[in-house]
Amino acid sequence: MVHVNIVIPMDAPISDTAPPNKRRYGGVLPEERQRLRRAKLIEGALEVFGTKGFHAATVREVCVAAHLTERYFYESFKTLPELFLATYGELRQQLMALTLQALAQSEPTPFGMLEPAIRVFLVFIRDDPRRGRIMLVDSLGVDNQVAALSGATARDYSTLLKQHLATLVRPEDLPDVSLDLLADGMIGLNVLLAARWMQDGFAEPIDKVVRTNLLPYQGLMSLVAPAR
Repeated sequence: MVHVNIVIPMDAPISDTAPPNKRRYGGVLPEERQRLRRAKLIEGALEVFGTKGFHAATVREVCVAAHLTERYFYESFKTLPELFLATYGELRQQLMALTLQALAQSEPTPFGMLEPAIRVFLVFIRDDPRRGRIMLVDSLGVDNQVAALSGATARDYSTLLKQHLATLVRPEDLPDVSLDLLADGMIGLNVLLAARWMQDGFAEPIDKVVRTNLLPYQGLMSLVAPAR
């Protein structure tokens, strides 16, 4: 998570000599100050949602963590679910950016790309378990909007995986198997393994968890190898 260090007092009065709607404080426009306050609320939400859980959180606790008064919460968000959605969306963007970066730097072979993609996901939640709490646990029970974004995230990774499965398995190798459904199932397996690993306090070495995640793909390859 990128932390924004804000040195501009968020509650500071604004000079009456500046033009209406464009009054500056310390050379910063109101729109920028609001954007910074919104970023601080998301940062505070990561702490509160990621440690206490969404259903135990309050607006006041988020504002305390963000070092803002409650009136600034309602400047950017109407409800806690709306803030959760924004927080999840921020984590989603970070994880996808890291995944694409890992893929771009990986060996251009099916397994050469699968291993770093799986590893970057595991590192993402291990290095900050708050992310895992938000993305893997609470996202399933906030509201329909969050559930829809969580589903879209799974589909994004399923789409990436389908591209790799197409290089691992030809449709004619397994004519009775839906590769689309298989990709969705594999992503579900990866998520469940990661969630269990997190719940166990990341006790297993990450290399072992990566190899465990890769095993079904290796089994798939051994299944179709005689047909090649």
